[in-house]
Amino acid sequence: MAIIRRAGLAAVLAVFAGAPLAAAAEAVAITGARVITMRSAEILPDHTVVVIDGAIASVGPDSGVRIPDGAITIDGGGRYLIPGLAEMHAHVPDPVADGEYLDRVLQLYVANGITLIRGMLGRPGHLDLRDQLAANTRIGPRLITSGPSLNGRSVTSPEEGSRMVREQEAAGYDFLKLHPGLSLAAFNAIAAEAKRLGMPFAGHVSVDVGLERTLEAGQASIDHLDGYMQALAPADELPVPAEWGFFGFPIATLARDASITDWAARTASAGVWNVPTQALMVNWAGPEASRQLLLRPEMRFVAPELRAEYARRKNQIVGAGKYSPELATHFLKVRSQLILALHKAGAGLLLGSDAPQVFNVPGFSVHQELELLVAAGLSPYEALLTGTANPAEFFGEAGESGIIAAGAGADFILLRGNPLESIGNTRSIDGVMLRGQWFDHAALESMLAALEYPTQ
Repeated sequence: MAIIRRAGLAAVLAVFAGAPLAAAAEAVAITGARVITMRSAEILPDHTVVVIDGAIASVGPDSGVRIPDGAITIDGGGRYLIPGLAEMHAHVPDPVADGEYLDRVLQLYVANGITLIRGMLGRPGHLDLRDQLAANTRIGPRLITSGPSLNGRSVTSPEEGSRMVREQEAAGYDFLKLHPGLSLAAFNAIAAEAKRLGMPFAGHVSVDVGLERTLEAGQASIDHLDGYMQALAPADELPVPAEWGFFGFPIATLARDASITDWAARTASAGVWNVPTQALMVNWAGPEASRQLLLRPEMRFVAPELRAEYARRKNQIVGAGKYSPELATHFLKVRSQLILALHKAGAGLLLGSDAPQVFNVPGFSVHQELELLVAAGLSPYEALLTGTANPAEFFGEAGESGIIAAGAGADFILLRGNPLESIGNTRSIDGVMLRGQWFDHAALESMLAALEYPTQ
C-alpha cells in the first residue's frame, strides 16, 4: 500500500524539524479553555491547563492556577479542550523499507489530533520507531506495536506458534497480532503461551477457532467485529465457510436479533474488547460508489496511484456476484446494531478505523469512525470515551492517559466546536498537544499543506 510521491518529502520533514511552538521540556499553559476531562461529560469553563516536562501539572479555574514563570501561555479563547484521540487499528509503514511514507502517515495522524496509535502489523523496525516517538526525536503519535502476523501461513504447527510467541515477547513487542487461517490447535498453543508470558493477543477470529473459543481464551480485542456475523446466524443455515465472504457480508441476512443480544452479553462477560472499524466497512463495502469516495477532501493526501488502487479494490467488492446495495445496507445495519448491543451490555469498545486502508486516510478516518459510532446509537461523549479513557483502561493506564488531569500525559486537542453537541466538531482542530509539544493551528495547516498531492 506504500505508493507515494517521493518528490518534496525531504522538504516536508525540514518544515517540521522545528514545528512545535513549545518543546516537550518547556512549560506551557492553556488558559480560558472549556475543558472536557473525559472523567465525566461535564464541561469546565474558564479553565487553565499547565503542562511541564510532557505531563499535565495542574488543571483548574483560571483564577486558581499558578502559571510558572517563563511558561508559554496560549489563550484558549473559550474553545474546547479534549484528550488526544487513539487510532486502535493502525497500519504503520515499515521504517526501513519506506521511511518517507512512514513520516507522511505519522504527520497525518498528528494533524488530526491522533496522539496514540496501536500498530496492527508489526515489523522489527517498529521497535526503534516506538522509542524514537517516545523520545520526541520523530514527530508522530505514541506507538504501541504488535509483532509480525501470526496466521495460517506463518504458523504451521502448535509448536511453531508457541515458539513465535516466545520470540516476539523476547524481542519486546507489546502484543501479538492474529490473522485468519490459524488452526484450533495452533490458536490454543498461542493463547496458552501468551497467557503464561502475560502477553496480550488481538486481531481476527479464524474460522477453525470461532467466536466462542476466542472469547473463552481471553483475546484482548477482536477487530472488525470479526467472527460475529457467523455467530449471529443459526448454525444449520450457515453455508460452507468459503461462502462467508468479506467479514460475513454475504450471510448478513441470516443474523438474528436475539443472537446479537446474546453474543453482546457473552462478550461483556468474557471481558473482551472490540475495535469495530466501521469506517472501513462503510468505505469498502458500502453502497457509495468509488467515484464519489474519490471526491472526499481527504483524498488529496493520497497518492494518485493509491487512489486508483482504492477504487479498483472497492469496485472489485461491488462487482462481486453476491453484492447488492440492499445487502450492503443490511450488512452495515446489523453491524451498527451489534455495536450498540455491545455498548449496552457493557462490553468494551475501542476507537479504530483501520488506516491507511481502502479510502481510509490516516487520521481523517478516525473522525468518520466517531461519527459512525454516534450513528449506531452512542452519545458523543460515549463515542469519545472509545478513543480516550477506554484505550487507557485497555492498556492498564487509567488515570495516566486518555484524560485531562494532573499527572496524566500531555496529549490533547483544542477544538473550535463542542464535540458533545456534535461529534463532527472533533474535526475543528485549532491545536494539538503531543507529549508536551504544542502544534498551533498555523503549524497544523502548514503540515497538511505540505502533505497534499496534486488532485486529478
